Amino acid sequence: MPSPWNVYTQFWPPKATLTEQNIASQTGKVFIITGGSSGIGYELSRILYGAGGTVYMLTRTKSNAEDAIRSIEKSFASQEKTTLGQLEFIMMDLEDLESVKTAAQEFTWKEKRLDVLYNNAGVSCVVDKKTKQELEYQCGVNSVGHVLLEKLLRPVMTETSKSSPKDSVRVVWAASVLVDLNAPIGGVAIEKLDTHSTDITETYVTSKTGNWFIASEFSKREGHRTGVLDIAVNPGSYVTNVWRNTPWYLYYPFYWTLRYPIHGAYTYLWCGLSDEVTMKDAVAGRYATCDGRWHPGQREDLLLALKSEDEGGTGQAKAFFDWCESKVAPFV
Repeated sequence: MPSPWNVYTQFWPPKATLTEQNIASQTGKVFIITGGSSGIGYELSRILYGAGGTVYMLTRTKSNAEDAIRSIEKSFASQEKTTLGQLEFIMMDLEDLESVKTAAQEFTWKEKRLDVLYNNAGVSCVVDKKTKQELEYQCGVNSVGHVLLEKLLRPVMTETSKSSPKDSVRVVWAASVLVDLNAPIGGVAIEKLDTHSTDITETYVTSKTGNWFIASEFSKREGHRTGVLDIAVNPGSYVTNVWRNTPWYLYYPFYWTLRYPIHGAYTYLWCGLSDEVTMKDAVAGRYATCDGRWHPGQREDLLLALKSEDEGGTGQAKAFFDWCESKVAPFV
């Protein structure tokens, strides 16, 4: 069981240290934010644009992205345009791996660098639905689709790392407090991944725990070779669209703990930009949490899952990553 304090501090964290008030100029940098047109993604897009960054929103609804871009630009109407960045939209539907591949190709046609990829988009409580490739919907969208996106963007990120400060090129993965509260022993039930469980909490937690495992495996396997750092984080619990399909009996116990999405953006800023995050941390499988800081203490069974059997662990992180790779292999 997780420590009560470790759970409490994820709902009521200390004040963020990196915000729009003290972020350095991001002029010349390029960012991708999946699901960047609403919720945490919108707030992050707004901050990075205001700091001079070029921000690509990869999302499936063009009208929503265009509305978000207009809203962000309007919020900076009084600021000199020379200090602002750019906002761009690329259509991508994470439930279809063909769409993910097309989006990655479009991005690489337009840009020759990518500094930070934020794998922010996600779904929850989707019942009796599969992705276009017949995967369980939550795992397919939250985890597998983002694995393919990163794999396709790895070459441009590797090139970017060659001319960038050490450990500054990153991929940020969205996890959840439910990793602590609801993940089964070992984190992921590998034997159930292809059975399409109808337990919506179980499948959601699998995807979020899996995202931590994926980040750890990417860093361990490829980080030192590519210079690309992968880190997973619980961004926190917020009033966002991710709750739109949630039954009332699952939503209302959390309702009183929900905060505004801007705080989730602060969490992402720390993960994507802070010097406190290093490749050594990523390779070790460290896990970040709300408002920008390291998790105060993960469950021992989850830490064992990060290690291979040869290292004295259970190898479940490796098994989940290998399962994801098998699903995206035809599209790489």
